[in-house]
Amino acid sequence: MTALRTRLRCLGLGLATVTGLKRQGFYIPYRYAESLPGPGERQPYDAIERLFGDHAAVFNATLGRIEDFADSLLAIGADDPAPGPRWNQDWFPRMDAAAAYAMVRAAEPARIIEVGSGHSTRFMARAISDGSLFTRLTAIDPAPRATIDALDIAVIKQPVHLADPAVFATLGAGDILFIDSSHIAMPGSDVDQLFNRVLPSLAPGVLVHIHDIFLPDDYPASWDWRGYNEQLAVVPMLTSGAWQPLFASRYLATRHADRVAAGVLGQLPIPDGAFETSLWLSRR
Repeated sequence: MTALRTRLRCLGLGLATVTGLKRQGFYIPYRYAESLPGPGERQPYDAIERLFGDHAAVFNATLGRIEDFADSLLAIGADDPAPGPRWNQDWFPRMDAAAAYAMVRAAEPARIIEVGSGHSTRFMARAISDGSLFTRLTAIDPAPRATIDALDIAVIKQPVHLADPAVFATLGAGDILFIDSSHIAMPGSDVDQLFNRVLPSLAPGVLVHIHDIFLPDDYPASWDWRGYNEQLAVVPMLTSGAWQPLFASRYLATRHADRVAAGVLGQLPIPDGAFETSLWLSRR
């Protein structure tokens, strides 16, 4: 989407919202907004920088897990046809996809519940197939892409706030809750539902993935128009001590690029400008 098209789209959605014609987003009046640091000016979160640094051994273990499945990852082509996974896309690129594949193969979960669907679903379904696992993968997505229907998974075609919350109670230790939702933390939103109702109720040992997390950094300036603020909920979650960080793609890509390039990840394709932004946690 070009910059002009983005601005025009945001203008149309904004006008409909502020005039009361139809809610197409959120407008929050704040008289001191002009004094706040703008996109690209917000500093990294020092507490998260230290926390991730303290978990270097855990992150290295996850990188090692990816290496364990190097041959399987290299067998996936850059442009393999749907519904199989492919590397030549920037929605769920290289390190994110490899980590998800390896997590599923290593954990052998009985259940995966994915909020959202797309390229991530294709990689996890491939991991289930390659490992001959008995994993049940359920995607909750009101408008899944057509390619997902061809996979051997269950699809709940509803927004997560309308789905039966009992589905999350089926997750046990070693199972996966995979979150790639709206990224908007507002009252009643899917982020509100997941972070403030679902996550606190999960059993110890459940693995949780959250996508589009740039921590310890802020969101990139080029994404400012999206209004994402999910990270503001993730920071206190991480510092609470209730969750063990297992992997952070953005941190590794920007702080330890040499370590990433040294293994199989250095042999996998990644489109120019793609952001690797997976965060993996375990419920303590």
